[in-house]
Amino acid sequence: MNNTNDHIDRLILLHLEGSISTREQQELDSWLQADPENAAYFAQLEKIYHAAGQNTVSPETIDTEAEWQHFKQRIAGQQENCSTPRWYYGLAASLALIGVFSLLFYLWFGDSGTTTFTADTRGVQVLLSDSTLVTLNKGATLTYPVKFTGKTREVKLLGEAYFEVKQRADKPFRVLLSQSKVEVLGTKFNIYAPQKDSITEVTVTEGKVKFSTKDARQAVILTKGEKGVLMKTNNQLTESLNSDVNFLAWKTGKLVFNEVDLARVINTLNRIYEADIRFNTEVGQNCKVTVSFDNQSLDAILSVLEATLDLEYRQQGNVIEIVRAGC
Repeated sequence: MNNTNDHIDRLILLHLEGSISTREQQELDSWLQADPENAAYFAQLEKIYHAAGQNTVSPETIDTEAEWQHFKQRIAGQQENCSTPRWYYGLAASLALIGVFSLLFYLWFGDSGTTTFTADTRGVQVLLSDSTLVTLNKGATLTYPVKFTGKTREVKLLGEAYFEVKQRADKPFRVLLSQSKVEVLGTKFNIYAPQKDSITEVTVTEGKVKFSTKDARQAVILTKGEKGVLMKTNNQLTESLNSDVNFLAWKTGKLVFNEVDLARVINTLNRIYEADIRFNTEVGQNCKVTVSFDNQSLDAILSVLEATLDLEYRQQGNVIEIVRAGC
């Protein structure tokens, strides 16, 4: 541990308390973008910090700023009276900050063994105890143990999430879904499993997974670039190559359409933006869309489609109706 890490921990604390300056925020943002591990470390501390605020034991009784200042003052006094190397104080200060977060973690999780977390926005990351990183789509709920102690690592998912599983050949990783399950050793994959939808999809981007029905009567082995689909209505499981380039758009913010039917484009937008776009007119077979979007709002996308396809739509509440398409 060095003074740089000590300084970053300090910036994270200021950010979480909402007292960070513009210059300090820019410095923290640069550090977050420098390495995915930095972002994972920050996300875990942020989750713990905010989660503690929902505990029945009021976290207001713990003043993290006061704790930090008090410890720094103690170090300053000790530095005047002894010859201990300066790097030691950086280590001690960082450990003190970790101790504060550990206390917040204990207040929230206690000794219950498991916790359930629901993402209130897209792209929320949860770092599990085995270093597996899970990125949740908005509304997704993940239930997981504070620490994996059994022969397997099991979590439960409702909604959509992207998993980057830490490899452990001696301890398989399993994701339990409402009517199915996914088992891996070490890989990266996306699961789409909203309760309201009639299908569950598993798409693999790296490694290999086993996707099976809950009763284990059906199973498929999926590798990179493949997709498994479970029809919940008849419990039928199929596998195929993944042809949907936008299956991770909810996570990356990037949408690419190349000569795609307008109806399919609308289905994608409804899924990614949780929208309710409907057709109130017939659309010809020649109504194709070729365009790319990068982290743009639904309104901005509809404006582009309106201009390029001579499309007209109207909105009433949460429902958007396409009433004319010139293509």
